[in-house]
Amino acid sequence: MSVYRDRTSHVSLSFACLLTCLVCLTTPALGRADGYLIEDGGLRSPAAYDKGYAGESVLVSPAGPGSFESLERPVSAPGETDETVNPDGSEADWLTVGCTACGGQGCGQCSHGTGLFQRLCGDAWPRWVVQIDALMLWQGNIASRPLFINGAGFTALDANQAQTPMSAGPRVGLFYFLDQTHAIEGNYFNVRPFDGEATALPGQTLTASSLAGFSVPGFDGAQVFTNGAIQSAELNWRRRECWCPVTWLAGFRWVEWNQQMRITEHAGGPIGSFFSETGNDLYGGQGGMELGLWNAGGPFTVNGIGKAGAFYNNAYQRTSYTDPAFTSAAAASVDRIAFFGELGVNGNLRLTDWLSWRLGYSLFWLSGVAIPANQLSTTNLAAVPPTATINTNGSVLLHGVTTGLEARW
Repeated sequence: MSVYRDRTSHVSLSFACLLTCLVCLTTPALGRADGYLIEDGGLRSPAAYDKGYAGESVLVSPAGPGSFESLERPVSAPGETDETVNPDGSEADWLTVGCTACGGQGCGQCSHGTGLFQRLCGDAWPRWVVQIDALMLWQGNIASRPLFINGAGFTALDANQAQTPMSAGPRVGLFYFLDQTHAIEGNYFNVRPFDGEATALPGQTLTASSLAGFSVPGFDGAQVFTNGAIQSAELNWRRRECWCPVTWLAGFRWVEWNQQMRITEHAGGPIGSFFSETGNDLYGGQGGMELGLWNAGGPFTVNGIGKAGAFYNNAYQRTSYTDPAFTSAAAASVDRIAFFGELGVNGNLRLTDWLSWRLGYSLFWLSGVAIPANQLSTTNLAAVPPTATINTNGSVLLHGVTTGLEARW
């Protein structure tokens, strides 16, 4: 096996790939000093093979278990030919170096037989990777929607005052490597509850601000409570490039964002309440990439990841009002196109040959979804019979820290 040391690991995201391509195409000499992990034959053993992480485009591979010394120049095993030199003594094209085992077709064409079972049993180490993380998120960009107006005409209570504290949940990832280039990924997370609460300042005369068809004055207090939950499951096909620290991915994803809002009115005590519930089930394809941002051959690496897609959204809303003498409810649903995207940065610290500690930051963005505050203006519970439509122009931003462990075997 031959190893090259990459000097572009500090270049960020897409500029890393672009710069690498330009340098390699215009200055072949750099290819003799810089490069990536390459394979000169079949799998020998985990100790002598690439110990890349799940989804990581490896820039420098450790020399062996417990060793993280990088190699400044390519080396050849005893009895092997230096692959940087052609048989006639001329310099080899560095873009194909390391792919000679595939007949010069490039790493992306490597295969071990043409049958399904040969492909599933191709040379790969690790074969399985499991990531178990704790995902800790905060909800941002809560939209403004006045709920109650005071006697001076100013907003006394707004939906965006119900800011939510941190919510946590598990995130589990499972990777199966078909070979050193291709892998299948499954990923699931569930975070809840995003609870928020806000109260109008006392000593004010309040008027409901067109809440589901009601604009009633005479309240001396009001409160709003919110609750939200998100879960997601995805299945992706991954392909790692051998010329650039990039792993491409494409697959199917399901995302669910559910949220509730309760508004209570007071006039010397609780006298009535509104309740609005929304649900969004997103199904669709996504694409993205994972990029190696830092890998100096040591135990610590950093990767960046981005995924996005357009999704079919089956959205619904149910709104009701209840007081001691009156109850009214209405509901609506619709099918729309929504957007879901994910960005993240993850650092891996190798503890042993098979175990690493992970720490990262993740951001999730939903757009084109139904949220409770937006339904208060599309529902008329004072009408006979009550009427309702649905607003899916809302958006949700979730961001926070993730930490956990990664096991490889």
